[in-house]
Amino acid sequence: MPDTEIAELLAGPHKVQLATQVGDGTIHLVTMFDTSVGGRVTFWTYARSQKAVNLRKDPRVTCLIETGGSDDQLRGVQLVGSVEVVEDYDRVLALGRSIYRRYFADPVAGVPAREDMARKRVAFGVDPERVVTWDHRRVAG
Repeated sequence: MPDTEIAELLAGPHKVQLATQVGDGTIHLVTMFDTSVGGRVTFWTYARSQKAVNLRKDPRVTCLIETGGSDDQLRGVQLVGSVEVVEDYDRVLALGRSIYRRYFADPVAGVPAREDMARKRVAFGVDPERVVTWDHRRVAG
């Protein structure tokens, strides 16, 4: 998939499947809402969440973003790399607001809650080292 199509897919509606490694070697897999900051996939989570604990110990991550309701429409991007930890309150709050604007019908609702939430959260920006893509629309037609 060309870079322009990757950027289009990442800018559109989707959820991110986020895989991190637990200390015992197993994989912790969760679904996340994300936003783009500086052209990279960025998300926030509670600072004490399992994924945050995992990423602080081992910053390696795999993200899967896919769209399409049927096999002939399936397309996706897999990002394999590492994360930058963002703990600065103002940056974390800005990221949370960006996520709310992107995913929720009324982004103004819950603004005080987001400010309170940001005090308990940390953000991560994904720096991909390898990008894998697929587009079943090309195969189908």
